Amino acid sequence: MGTIFYLAMGWCGTLYPGWWRRIFKIPPPPPDPEPWWYIGIIGLGLATGLAAGTLFHGRIINDQLFSGQAAIASGLFAFAFASIVTGIASSFKR
Repeated sequence: MGTIFYLAMGWCGTLYPGWWRRIFKIPPPPPDPEPWWYIGIIGLGLATGLAAGTLFHGRIINDQLFSGQAAIASGLFAFAFASIVTGIASSFKR
């Protein structure tokens, strides 16, 4: 169940490509006819969320600060890490 939760958090943390263009008022490029880039970013978000959530959960499982809330904290960490990694990766497209 934790694996599915971390995958979902990784998917939700996936930023859409070109999200930073809205901040700097850069016009969007013409649509890309090949969807492989979007599929790759989603796959990267899934893998990153799973890895980050699993590793973070293993690290904090016996910590008293996170007692009773290890799954929630790991999910938030998976979401944040997937968001950072996919944001950086999506900026390399153009």
